Amino acid sequence: MVTTSKVEIANITFNRSKHPGIEFDFLALDELINIKGLEHSPLDHHHVNFYILILVTSGSSKHSIDFKDHPIKKGSIVTIRKDQFHKYHHSDVKGFNLLFTEEFVVSYIEKSSANKISELFNELLYDQVTDLDTSYYEELLTISSQIKAEFEKPHDDHTSGIIRNLLQVLISKLYRIRTPLVSLDNGHKYISQFLEFQNLVEKHCAESRSVSFYAEKLNVTPKTINNISQSVIKKPPKTYIDEVLILQIKRQLINSSITVKEIAYNSGFGEPTNLFKFFKRYTGETPESFRNKFIAS
Repeated sequence: MVTTSKVEIANITFNRSKHPGIEFDFLALDELINIKGLEHSPLDHHHVNFYILILVTSGSSKHSIDFKDHPIKKGSIVTIRKDQFHKYHHSDVKGFNLLFTEEFVVSYIEKSSANKISELFNELLYDQVTDLDTSYYEELLTISSQIKAEFEKPHDDHTSGIIRNLLQVLISKLYRIRTPLVSLDNGHKYISQFLEFQNLVEKHCAESRSVSFYAEKLNVTPKTINNISQSVIKKPPKTYIDEVLILQIKRQLINSSITVKEIAYNSGFGEPTNLFKFFKRYTGETPESFRNKFIAS
């Protein structure tokens, strides 16, 4: 029998009071991992409502994103999109953390560039960790160092614009690096529609797991939804919808203050037995065993 302790998952919002007028922050990776006095530990899972870009400059470790462990080392670059759960691991790694809100970048650039950010940080389109070769690493390190230098100067009316422009260059170069690594075949023409579909699924999967429900909201046929999903992520839309719901259930399960009965209700099942059957069919374990395993780890 596993004795569970209380686990509360921190919801981290961007601290706008730290640097008024600029929704961007720059933190040394080793300092963040070893920081004291926070309400939550970076070494525990936490939910973020902003984007994070990590460049590792030395050492090796792993980074956990939505219950998946990703090895990282010198030359690794990590992208985490807003609303994901992640945690750092205690190690000897050094590097840069770039934190920024969607508004900081997207509100000031043209739509095509904004779409690149949505795509680049999307774990279904690109791997969240890329190991850079030496030339690319040096290139992105130079830009990151320029951002750091600008951020550490006394802030004035030009600071925000300069950092934003450098960040856009960094993102565009990473987009160039990652794009050849992904084979979307004819999926490129469906990406914008898929992102709309993804957004709806993440908002409404507890309400409905029916493909027709999302087809109606997008004003297309279920067949079109199938074409979009198969072309972009190589999965039937029903499989994808169920996977999103499973992830959302896992995110609730690791917060021990929410009962399984409450999770069943929040996830659209009504009765815990229906949640139990659904979760075990997709994961091979019960909700309780997943929770206990997480808390014990």
